[in-house]
Amino acid sequence: MKLLLALFRSKKKFSELCQAEIKPGLDAIRAGDWQFRFKAEGKEKLSLCQHIFNILMDNLAEKQGQLSEKEREEQQLLAEIEEAWAMTDKEGKILKANPSFNRLFESLRIEGKYCWQIIRSTDFLRLWEEFRGTGERKEGEIWIAQRPFVARIFFLKGQDNKEGKIALLFKDISPEKNLEKIKRELVAHISHELRTPLTIIKGYLETLEEEKLDEVSLSFIARIKDNVDRLERLVRDLLTLAELESQQELAARERVNLEELAKNVINQFENMAKEKSLFLRLELPAEIPSVFGDAFRLEQMLTNLVDNALKYTDKGGVTIRLEKGEKEVLITVQDTGIGIAPEHLDRIFERFYVVDRSRSRKFGGTGLGLSIVKHIVLLHRGKIEVKSTPGSGTTFLVSLPL
Repeated sequence: MKLLLALFRSKKKFSELCQAEIKPGLDAIRAGDWQFRFKAEGKEKLSLCQHIFNILMDNLAEKQGQLSEKEREEQQLLAEIEEAWAMTDKEGKILKANPSFNRLFESLRIEGKYCWQIIRSTDFLRLWEEFRGTGERKEGEIWIAQRPFVARIFFLKGQDNKEGKIALLFKDISPEKNLEKIKRELVAHISHELRTPLTIIKGYLETLEEEKLDEVSLSFIARIKDNVDRLERLVRDLLTLAELESQQELAARERVNLEELAKNVINQFENMAKEKSLFLRLELPAEIPSVFGDAFRLEQMLTNLVDNALKYTDKGGVTIRLEKGEKEVLITVQDTGIGIAPEHLDRIFERFYVVDRSRSRKFGGTGLGLSIVKHIVLLHRGKIEVKSTPGSGTTFLVSLPL
């Protein structure tokens, strides 16, 4: 309406008479009657101003109809989206939400409430605080009504690409989680069933070794034993991984002296390092506080990292470094080995992913060691990073909360 008034008033060719002629129309618009049109009465014809007024109002009505239709289509499309979504202002007050969001949080009155009043989840609150602190897009797994969801929080860009309203998206990942659970249980069951026949086979092979057999037969037995040993290691690692993946929390918690733990690991691999003429050392820049966790699992984590480092290092050696951060202890395992190409770095923690298969087979690797390391770190609420340069070595950095 203000635009229309400005249009008519800004044109100098419209006289006061013209303004007087369209005044009834402007009054009708002020009163909310957008359907008002000037009509010719009797033999009188509409003035030019009234005719232009009618044309402008018809065009405006057409545009409003188009916008309304577009809005209805968008609302219908958004209502069909299975993901729960909501839009809030910068303070977190919900402005709009789709039916899936209302059903998920069992509330018919969503608009006007703050998101943390509706979404009762400590995981979401943590994610929300991180988003508010950085302003950067956040994504994480949260649990709502005993179901897992992937939550996404990000700013919607307004005019001039400025940060405007906030979008909340929630995707139910229960089917994926159930499938993962079935796969883990299947692998664990098969691995468990394999243990007995492998033990029996190994027993018969050891019995055959005691018999007076020719060298060819003994060489065959030795090869069979090597493969049985490899299968046993694979079964052991699969069962370990299945156990770790099934845990939401650590089974045991105690104060762990990382310095003693690192020295124990070095003692285990001292001979292996000497055989390859490699150094294996521990660096302690300052006194290291204890961490609260599972000593057996943490030693298993460090053992796998050092074992891996020594296998892939032919010159130089391996350094374990312990440092105290602000709220965490940093464990670094650095080698001077062959390194890892950039295209492999994102996948090395996947189960059965091996960068150098020939070297892995030579040392009896199962491809599960780094997957086990990753899950142990996650169970301790820690983080793990890897940096590597081909030909210069690899560094694994583990961060464990104090």
